[in-house]
Amino acid sequence: MGKDTLEVEPLTLAEVKNTLAKRAKKAELSYIQRVTLEHTSKFSSLTPRAARALVSKLMKQYEMEEALAIQLVDIAPTTTDEIAAFVAKAPRTYTQEEIAQILEAIKEASK
Repeated sequence: MGKDTLEVEPLTLAEVKNTLAKRAKKAELSYIQRVTLEHTSKFSSLTPRAARALVSKLMKQYEMEEALAIQLVDIAPTTTDEIAAFVAKAPRTYTQEEIAQILEAIKEASK
């Protein structure tokens, strides 16, 4: 963390994209900020509100840690095998039924 960092909050790609887009309207972005904005624009498919809502749902409904929920929202896996790979090292074990439900929640949010 830099010396001017006040707090650290994990964000989804959609939230980062939104933050940088707002900042770009007020001032010129640094090189790394421009590259990050370009990356998030390519790879974030949800609105910041929808992304945060999905993170909250995954955390609450499936007792998931925030970092894992954010990874799933950002990557938006399309198969149960991909989700199983992400949750394999989670503190709790997820059933195949829960993995299928998580996939459906991701698909529903991505519509």
